[in-house]
Amino acid sequence: MVILCHLSIPFSNLFLQCLTASYIVPEKYFESFMPSKGLLSISPAKMENNIKVGVIDNSDFIRKVLSIFLTTYKEPVFDLVLDLDTVDQINQLGNLKTVPEIILLDMDISRIKSIERTALLQQYFPNCAIILFTNNEDHDTIMECICAGARGYLKKNINHHKLAQVIMNINQGGGYISPSFTRKLFDYLQFKNNQFTELTKREQEIVEAILDGLSYKLAAYRYGISIDTVRDHIKRIYRKLKINSKGELSALIRV
Repeated sequence: MVILCHLSIPFSNLFLQCLTASYIVPEKYFESFMPSKGLLSISPAKMENNIKVGVIDNSDFIRKVLSIFLTTYKEPVFDLVLDLDTVDQINQLGNLKTVPEIILLDMDISRIKSIERTALLQQYFPNCAIILFTNNEDHDTIMECICAGARGYLKKNINHHKLAQVIMNINQGGGYISPSFTRKLFDYLQFKNNQFTELTKREQEIVEAILDGLSYKLAAYRYGISIDTVRDHIKRIYRKLKINSKGELSALIRV
């Protein structure tokens, strides 16, 4: 709270301005209370009823702003238990005594890395809800991250009271997608549905075989066609759906 008095700026404005990078807070204001990176040490008695939150973002500045929010918000009470630059550091932590219930995850510039890291977090923390906390608006990547286990998508310019509410709701089993993205989401789903209607009956059968885990040889056997014919169908399917791999096909179906 002292830091906010020094700045003489309402916290809601500070939070919003920091996250939109329109207000640069001097580094010295963070030094007195910023926790060290990695697993944070908090008294078990204090944490019993608090929502345990992790933050993974390659921006030191964003992590510091989120730390202010999480360590000063009063209702609900949050405990910052994980503070990392990247998901890749997860394997260096060993066995955690306190695991996060919610993780605010910034999406990587790379589409593949974003999906893989979301899946890795879900595997490492199976009971944790992952919230994509990012300014990335790539529809395909967001949807595939949701398919990989993410439970929410938030833009970084969200009001801090709304962020608290979303974290609390998701911690209670809900989900959330930024209203600005909702229409885009429906447009995206309709577009994907229209893509599948362009597939022929045989192409849809090949998709079903691939998703059943069959090899090209077994798919050919199932439908009484040659392996080369299966390969030709696969090429046309990928071209029509604008994808390049079996993994992308699986993610698209799950959407």
